[in-house]
Amino acid sequence: MRTPCIYTKKLKEKVITKDMLLDCLFSVNKRAKNFRDKERELKEKISEMKRWNSHYYDKYHSIDKAKEKKLLYYNQKDILLSVLSPVCIHKEKSGYSRIRIYDYEGKRYWKHVDAEDYVWANCYYDREMDEEVYFIDIEDKNKPQYRYYLFYDVGADHTFHRPILESELKKYNLPVKEISELQTYGHEITDLISAQFVSKVVEIIEQGEFTLEGFF
Repeated sequence: MRTPCIYTKKLKEKVITKDMLLDCLFSVNKRAKNFRDKERELKEKISEMKRWNSHYYDKYHSIDKAKEKKLLYYNQKDILLSVLSPVCIHKEKSGYSRIRIYDYEGKRYWKHVDAEDYVWANCYYDREMDEEVYFIDIEDKNKPQYRYYLFYDVGADHTFHRPILESELKKYNLPVKEISELQTYGHEITDLISAQFVSKVVEIIEQGEFTLEGFF
């Protein structure tokens, strides 16, 4: 996406308009998702390669590079969001706490193995016992787990989320609303405002020398 001339003009004046901020947020958010997806794909690909060749390794550090880019764009997103105020906190169910059961627990272990109601199974070699120990993880339905996000509504169907820890909830003193699972996707970069322009906007926010325009 070509940077609009008005954006360049406003940036020189150290003015951030609502449209500028929205385009920058959309750009870094989607770029972060692109590299998140790339990181996942690379992990799956390299894991598959290791099945055929145990000596195979990521000699170009592709996974680390994708992760580094992902974190860079997420950090820029946080800085851009810092000029806005969240309207509430969204609470998303992420599963349940897990209970680990070992094969030496006998009936308790086989009860879940036979019922196939476990979510993970593996084994390890126990040196003290001098044998392989098998284990399974089951979900504790009495202990649901959640992810929490600050929710920003910029209007015109433009909304953004920023993850926070459960321990941070009291800090914000905002209403908490439970939501269904978030589905997020990447985007073709040719439709996004340039990363270079976003970096310049992020820079003046960090310097604290800017004026917001069109938000009220």
